[in-house]
Order: sequence, then structure tokens, then C-alpha cells
Amino acid sequence: MTYSLRLGSRIQKSRSAKGLSVSQLASRIGVKPTTVEKWESGETDLRPNKLDQLAGILGVSMIWLLVGEDENIVTSVESPDFNETHMLEEKINRAEEMINDLSFLLADIRAQSRRIQRDINAES
Repeated sequence: MTYSLRLGSRIQKSRSAKGLSVSQLASRIGVKPTTVEKWESGETDLRPNKLDQLAGILGVSMIWLLVGEDENIVTSVESPDFNETHMLEEKINRAEEMINDLSFLLADIRAQSRRIQRDINAES
């Protein structure tokens, strides 16, 4: 079994253990269901940030997802309550939205500043 298939198998096993459908997991991590299916089939690999999110949502360690070792340690460690992790994900999403809004605001301010400077230069 290849590395990607073993990783995919652990993703599928953890998702099923949490009682999540492919669509539910995809929604929580912010990807399409086909992406989760490709991870589980070993067709594609995860980006590190998605792997971190996935581990948190599934309540397993990234190490267990990646290499499948220390399964006993993973199951004995208390995982955060889903509501707690869901609230944190919502805060992260809001922060990302705020950053995007600020980026647009900065671009608008820069454009206005350049227009004002051009007007000043044209009057001179």
C-alpha cells in the first residue's frame, strides 16, 4: 500500500469514527467533497494547512494521520470538544475575512492617494 493510500485510509477511518460524511467533512474544512474523496483514495495529497485543520476536526494528531504510529497515544489524548474547535474555526474565518476587507480598503486608500497626488501634480 502506498503512502497516499495509507494516509487516505486513516482519513477515511477517522472521518467514519466521527460520524461525518464526506460532504460534512468537506464543508468543515472548506474544500469540495471531491477533494476529500481524492484524499481518501490517495489520488491527491493534502497541503500542510489542510492536514492541520483535518487533524483538528477529526480529533487525531497530524503525526497519526501522516505515519499511523502512536495510535494508542492518539486515542488516549483528550481531543478538544467539537463545539470548541468549531468556534475557533469560525473565529479564524472571520479573521481571514477581516484581513481580506482590510486589504481591499488599503488598495482603495492607495488608489485615492495616487489620484490626489496626480491632481496636485497637475495643478502645479
